[in-house]
Amino acid sequence: MSDLLTHVLVMYILSTLAVWRICSFNRRYVGITMLEAVIPDAAKGLLPAGPEIILFGIRASWYALQTVDSVIVFILAVILFFRTDERRAIFDALSLGTMVHVFLDFLVIRTDAMTPPYLYPLTWAPLPSGGIYLSSDIWYSLIALLVSGIILYLD
Repeated sequence: MSDLLTHVLVMYILSTLAVWRICSFNRRYVGITMLEAVIPDAAKGLLPAGPEIILFGIRASWYALQTVDSVIVFILAVILFFRTDERRAIFDALSLGTMVHVFLDFLVIRTDAMTPPYLYPLTWAPLPSGGIYLSSDIWYSLIALLVSGIILYLD
């Protein structure tokens, strides 16, 4: 869970900094980017239902939610709920959340030193992981909590 908390806090930090620096980045988008930082890990919350699902007669895995193509489909579906003039900014905000999430996941220590195929359909190849932290460690969550507290105070 500290991994998920860190994703959300890092997106809060980066989104708030974007609000300070980018005129077109509205404060309302901070929550949206924080939500998108969680979406790729939604598969882990659905695992108690079973590792696979059958949807319209096709077998699928919940882990497909962690791939770039499914996140893009999710983003395209979400932006339909917003006004036409806001869709570009919402798309950018959601894409930022996804990119930060995947980047942080590339830094996790893995037993085989390879990441899952996050970049499918671009490649099935598992890329080398950064091996910087365990997803169960709490120290990086505490650092993100401290920095986000400072950002909240300054904001």
